[in-house]
Amino acid sequence: MSAAKTKLVSVFNFLVNKMGWHPSAIAHVPSAFTYSLERRIIPRCSVIRVLLSKGLINEENKIYLSSLVINSNKRFLDTFVTKYQDHVPQLLNIFHGKMTIGELGLEFEPKFVMKNCSA
Repeated sequence: MSAAKTKLVSVFNFLVNKMGWHPSAIAHVPSAFTYSLERRIIPRCSVIRVLLSKGLINEENKIYLSSLVINSNKRFLDTFVTKYQDHVPQLLNIFHGKMTIGELGLEFEPKFVMKNCSA
């Protein structure tokens, strides 16, 4: 399998199987496949996973895959990290990969579903 195909499959599998996005939502954001899974997608999804598990964001908060992956680091930090830093001081370390969600007792669960999420 080529490196490009491996990357596409890895990103798709993570977003569907670990984050619970519907394949059609991912298909509407093809630019998601241009970003690094390890350096961009997983850190940002880790932050979202923590916020959801702590009840700081929920089904009422519509989370768009496009804004999750495409937004600049500054905008993502302002929207999802800085805003909640008082509630979860570890968010910045999670975002920068200095800490994993496992250290908070969380993991990406295959049954974890992103409800009310769109492209």
